[in-house]
Amino acid sequence: MATDVEGDLHKPLMPPTRLGDVWRAWQPKLAIALHWFTRVGGGLLGLVVLLLAGWIFFIDDPLGGEPRTQSAVETAGSPNAPGNAAGNPSLIISSGNDNLAQPLPPPPELAPGEPRVLRVPSPDGADPSTPGGAAPSAGNSSASAPRFDGRGGLPSVANPGLVERFDDHSFMPILGNHGERALDAYARPLEAGTIVPGQPRIALIVGGLGLSQTSTHEVLNSLPAATTLSFAPYGSSLSRWASRARQDGHEYLIEVPMEPFDYPNNDPGPHTLQVGLTEQANLERLHWALSRLPTPIGFMNYMGGRFASEEGDLAPIIADAVGRGLMVVDDGRSARSRMSHVASPDAPVLRADVVIDARADQQSINNRLAQLESIARERGSAVGVATALPLTITSLEEWTASLAAKGIALVPVSSIVRF
Repeated sequence: MATDVEGDLHKPLMPPTRLGDVWRAWQPKLAIALHWFTRVGGGLLGLVVLLLAGWIFFIDDPLGGEPRTQSAVETAGSPNAPGNAAGNPSLIISSGNDNLAQPLPPPPELAPGEPRVLRVPSPDGADPSTPGGAAPSAGNSSASAPRFDGRGGLPSVANPGLVERFDDHSFMPILGNHGERALDAYARPLEAGTIVPGQPRIALIVGGLGLSQTSTHEVLNSLPAATTLSFAPYGSSLSRWASRARQDGHEYLIEVPMEPFDYPNNDPGPHTLQVGLTEQANLERLHWALSRLPTPIGFMNYMGGRFASEEGDLAPIIADAVGRGLMVVDDGRSARSRMSHVASPDAPVLRADVVIDARADQQSINNRLAQLESIARERGSAVGVATALPLTITSLEEWTASLAAKGIALVPVSSIVRF
């Protein structure tokens, strides 16, 4: 008897169960759970879709959540404050460090005749309006005679007579009351004695700036002031870089994204000008790009093989920019571009002759630079476009240092259409 009890103690409490038996036991319960999960989950998904559709329908946001820049608005305290020439309101636009994280305060109410002043603080907190802190006068008639101190510095503040409001927080270029152009106001002047009659001239444009802090810094540290810079409109510190560029003596363009042939697989980014949009929609996207920086001399396309090949879509864009006193540069990357064809013969629109780093290897870059020199000697001037790649920056630094010995002058691109 003792042996039987001991054997019973080692027997399992339940007999072994096969996997199939377990599945048959739980199958009805799982079916019920799946049924209720499907009903509840489908209801939740439908609710999410309904809420999203309601948001899109009732919220008026024509930019669809695309990024935008906001700047604090301040007011001058007296009708006789600087910048209020002849008692008329004026706008003072000054560049500095972008700060997109802080909320924008509501615009204050202005008394009649009180000037509205828009300032973006510089990185050191100083007011960069003008030397000595004096604001520019709205009656300034020297828009076609930019200041040049001989050391390379150029004003980084927009002439208040050459801007108009884009939205509640930003402004864009406009032709002055007497025909003054931003192209003349913000161009880097040709220094006296640096160019002899008949000397070949080369204009160099380096684009894609503002996106990479390292590349932008390297360009500003390595290339001469006569180099024209071109900023992408999406950088997070555009005003700071543009202010630094002007202090170093550079003129600059703003890049306007345009639809390529393989769009949207190859997407230039938000606010891209597109063939399928209305003329007004594309103009609004152009104006957004032009409002990103205070002192551009013009714009250059970013991508845009398809859009630039459609004259009907392109013509209003070119006409609007030129009508605002800006120049237009075709970067020369698309053989089908019609940018220089839709403009009038006397419009400041040009096409780059050579894309220097179309292939980013040393031998190809050297060959393109030699081609650029040859065109300049043959025609008297040439325009080259490059991207701020590390190899390109190093190559251009060495090449620009060699131009004087070759009898070639490096000039800002504005001089090609102004003189």
